[in-house]
Amino acid sequence: MAVLLAVVSWFAWEPAKTPPPLARQYRDYDICLLTGEKGISTAPAKTAWDGLEAVSDRTSVRVSYVAVMGEQTAARAQQLLASQVAQRCGVIVAVGDAPAAAVAASRDRYPQVKFVVLKGSESAAEVTNQVLPMVPPKGK
Repeated sequence: MAVLLAVVSWFAWEPAKTPPPLARQYRDYDICLLTGEKGISTAPAKTAWDGLEAVSDRTSVRVSYVAVMGEQTAARAQQLLASQVAQRCGVIVAVGDAPAAAVAASRDRYPQVKFVVLKGSESAAEVTNQVLPMVPPKGK
């Protein structure tokens, strides 16, 4: 009985193990999605977002999105695309007419950025497969 009491006491006094960190550690690389005014709440932007989240899960890169609010024009979308470039997005994915037009008008100005224009019919897996090879290997 004394041995059992000693064993129970030993485990009761053992210091608690430190829990693993709750925050996810991201690499210093960003993939940005440019969408129409509904953002990622509806297809095809939601499908694209799901594909980009899969890329993030596999590579630990950050993903974010910006919705073109108000007028759905290439000029308005170009302003938001320029802000994504300023935020150092390495890959910009566009879905929707205005975002696609913004990429077509701006892509030559930003040779350091990789652009993907989606048709809107891609599955999340197809988006993942298209964007994943554009992410530089870890450490680069």
